[in-house]
Amino acid sequence: MTTKHEMKMNNEQKSTANAVHIDSNLVLEVHDLTKKYIVGNGTVTALNNVNLHVKKGELVAIVGPSGSGKTTMINCLGALDFPDSGKIIYNVDGKELGLDITQMTNKQHKKMRLTKIGLIFQFYNLFPILTAYENVELPMLFAKKDTKVRKQRVTSLLKRVGLEKRMDHLPTQMSGGEQQRVTIARSLVNMPLILLADEPTGELDTETTTTIMQIFLDLKNTGQSILMVTHNHRIAEVADRILSLKDGRIVEEREGGKALEDIYKN
Repeated sequence: MTTKHEMKMNNEQKSTANAVHIDSNLVLEVHDLTKKYIVGNGTVTALNNVNLHVKKGELVAIVGPSGSGKTTMINCLGALDFPDSGKIIYNVDGKELGLDITQMTNKQHKKMRLTKIGLIFQFYNLFPILTAYENVELPMLFAKKDTKVRKQRVTSLLKRVGLEKRMDHLPTQMSGGEQQRVTIARSLVNMPLILLADEPTGELDTETTTTIMQIFLDLKNTGQSILMVTHNHRIAEVADRILSLKDGRIVEEREGGKALEDIYKN
């Protein structure tokens, strides 16, 4: 009969079975990522042999029109969907030990999303019956963090995004920009390796978009890695690097680094 200790050891061995080397300066490395969908009698290639990387403390923007594969990219990188082929390697130990999430189970994907990957969505995905504080706290509850640790972390993050006076408000009592800031705080609560943002300013006005992008820049400057997909070429200019996605392929890479106050000039 298998003991609980042996079962735990087996699970731990399984979770590191696909360990691969990754450059210590990288947080994410993607090789030949491909994803296809059956639509009617035909096949649509959403991602076509995509290769990319994100360095530690780097803000990378992926731009492209609707249908270019941006959301599929986030879903695969965020362990929400399985690609057909390719590798998605995360630097799980911060040094040179990477795990290829394409080889993981659904259960292992769930753990990655909870502890290693922070997800930010266009439509916020907040629980309407929970306050801002409770929405941010939820991932820590799932991770079984101590009550005192939860309170300190959640309060600190909500203050960081300027919502210290809105902690007890429900999503319906907040503006779109405030809800997105709650989402950002929630994505950070378990100290992820990287933030993956899917059109984070798509539903926001110019002023609020600027606020959100300033938060991203502040996070980047403290060492947080961020990969953002957007159709907004202006805000993409503040990223360190900009990748252009077309028909599921990265067709161009260029440097960004434009000052936030300059992106709406001209």
